[in-house]
Amino acid sequence: MANGATGNGNKEAEQIDLARQIGAELTDAFVGYVRGRIGFDELTFGVYDAMSDLHAVASGDYELALEDGDHDHAHHHHGEHAHEHDYDEAEAIEEQEDLAQEPSRDERG
Repeated sequence: MANGATGNGNKEAEQIDLARQIGAELTDAFVGYVRGRIGFDELTFGVYDAMSDLHAVASGDYELALEDGDHDHAHHHHGEHAHEHDYDEAEAIEEQEDLAQEPSRDERG
């Protein structure tokens, strides 16, 4: 069963690499927030999304996608250089409201 042990070692190394990539993206997002390039709401959503990604990686419940040339890695990506074509603001606000169990600050008046 040496192959199984090697496979598990490769899986763990892959998970560690993915965790480091997620951490680097969080660092970029934090710097973007400090520099005023992203808002607090976008940062909060990105951190939640990153934590969800990290949970999937830790549990092994993920599948790497083939890279498409526009991306330098195979997972969703947040921070200073978020992919705007994937972002639906209304959907993001609705998800944040569900998570916070309260309406958006903008809707409170």
